[in-house]
Amino acid sequence: MKVFWILVLSLKFLLASEPNFGKFDGSGVVVDLNNSERSIFGKHADERMNPCSTFKILNSMIALDSGAVRDENETLKWDGVVREYPVWNHDHSMRSAIGVSAVWFYQELARRVGEKKMGEMVRKTGYGNMDTSHTIIDFWLGDGSLKISANEETDFLSKLVRNQLPFTSRAMRVTKEIMTLDKHDNYTLAGKTGSCGGIGWFVGFVEEANSTKAFAFNIRGEGANGSVAKKIALDYLIKGK
Repeated sequence: MKVFWILVLSLKFLLASEPNFGKFDGSGVVVDLNNSERSIFGKHADERMNPCSTFKILNSMIALDSGAVRDENETLKWDGVVREYPVWNHDHSMRSAIGVSAVWFYQELARRVGEKKMGEMVRKTGYGNMDTSHTIIDFWLGDGSLKISANEETDFLSKLVRNQLPFTSRAMRVTKEIMTLDKHDNYTLAGKTGSCGGIGWFVGFVEEANSTKAFAFNIRGEGANGSVAKKIALDYLIKGK
């Protein structure tokens, strides 16, 4: 009987250790940077998809190191075009734009970086398929040329956490700071959502007292977007902390 209950409790633990993707076709990858242990969920961890607004993480570092903006607090004037989200429709800095995922702001950064430099840095970083051949303002969005898998996202983020990307320490430090969403006594959460072409992403890293984990979750299906992917990821990663 004792063995039976041990097995039941073990089964409950195993079931609790899986993300709940609900009605969505979802995949997730979590990498423990302390021991390089990789947990993979779903069937599409190696399938490349458009990164959508998760590309803002890399775009930020490229913009900072290329001088497209002076720093994370430099304000760019809104172009006056009214877009679907009211929070986008005013002046922004990198710090404010990444928080509300203002696409126009990062499109302007990409223009300032330029096609040649952007392509060079995406290739140097080894980001996904490294294809920036679509237009400079939408190659990372739905139907764009740039694609990346959940496994590749976690590899990229692991290098960011370890300061092993081909950028200055300042660019990496600032990017990690502006993508920080939550700080508590026992953990720090940094992440970025992405929504485009029927895909929802949430990627980032969690730092705890004794471990740091990089993660990437994506979902597809009716109603899939970054906010839903974020909820699924956080229910798995943070719930109960």
